[in-house]
Parts: sequence; C-alpha cells; structure tokens
Amino acid sequence: MAKRIIAISLIILVPAAFYYYFFGFGGKGEREAPKELPKLWQIPYYSFTNQNGEKITSDDLKGYIYVADFFFTSCPGFCPKLSADFEKVQQAFHDKPEVKLVSFTVDPMRDSVPVLKKYSIKYHADPTRWYFLTGNRDSIYKLGEGGFKLPIVQDDAGQEQFTHSEKLVLVDGNGIVRKWYDGTNPLKVDTLMRDIELLDIEKNR
Repeated sequence: MAKRIIAISLIILVPAAFYYYFFGFGGKGEREAPKELPKLWQIPYYSFTNQNGEKITSDDLKGYIYVADFFFTSCPGFCPKLSADFEKVQQAFHDKPEVKLVSFTVDPMRDSVPVLKKYSIKYHADPTRWYFLTGNRDSIYKLGEGGFKLPIVQDDAGQEQFTHSEKLVLVDGNGIVRKWYDGTNPLKVDTLMRDIELLDIEKNR
C-alpha cells in the first residue's frame, strides 16, 4: 500500500514540479525571458504633414514611444486590419500620452490632408496621439525602405496598386527601432502591447 501511495504521489508531483520549473514563479521560463528589447537601428530624420495639415517631424516624437505602419486609405487588403489594430492600441494606452501612433501613406498623390482626416475619423483617431502622414512620395518610400526597412513597391497592374508591408514597427523615445510585428496576427498585436509596456518601464527607470 505504501509503495502504491508513493507511486501515485510521484505521478502527481513530477509533472507539477516540471510545470513550476518552466512556467512558475522564478522558473526557467521566467529567468530566460528578455529583460529588454534589442536596440536595432536609428530612424533617420523625416518631416511630413498630418491629417490636420500640421507639420510633424521625427524630432517631435523624441521622448515618445511610437508604433509605425505604412498604408493607404483606398487599400482593399490588410490596411483596414492595421488601422483597426492601431485603434485597439490607442484605446489600450488612452491614459499614457507618452505612447503615439504614426501611419505613413504610400499613396500621397491621392491621400491628401482632407482624405486622411476623413479616414482618421473613421478609426476614432486622437489627432494628438495618432498621426496620419502624407508628403513627398519619394521621401516616404525612401523612409519606408531605408529607415524602417520595409518594402514598398508601386504596382499599377496589381489589385492593391501598391505592395507594402503588413508589419508594425515599435520605436523608442530615442528614435531607435526595437521590434517588428505582424499586424495581421492578433497574438502578435497583443505582444506589441506588452512590449510597449516594457519600453514604458525602461523609459521611466
């Protein structure tokens, strides 16, 4: 009987100990979690116009954590999903003015200030927190490809007319890229929001 009790106890305790070691407090899983996000590269200076007709530069974003994406208002593909994700992030951090959102249009010829304004209202964008930026096409493409390292290609024959990335880019208060995220994946967007909190803690140390 004693041997049977010992055997049953081992069956219960060994899996429990394994779970605690890898996932519990102080376990291996927690110890191996990164304490901070890597610092990848510096975003170059840029200056564009937002949905209110105001000039917004990269200098204006110094000291702020922000998430960037590239989109266009007539996009029939994943752009509405990216904008909906941004609306979700804006709501999650509504009480943290140090977190901003920046959406660069890849179709500046059609995405004028009034068009961006109308689009921003559709997604309940706070114009002090979420900037929709337009400007010189070549400058935007150079920034996207060289600064954020995201592909942007105009394809007049394609359904979307533009090939651009679904990635969301997290940038810290020093203008340094810290991580990319798949904006079409809800789990990755959740990870993004957790990482924003990590950067906020890092910023306030």
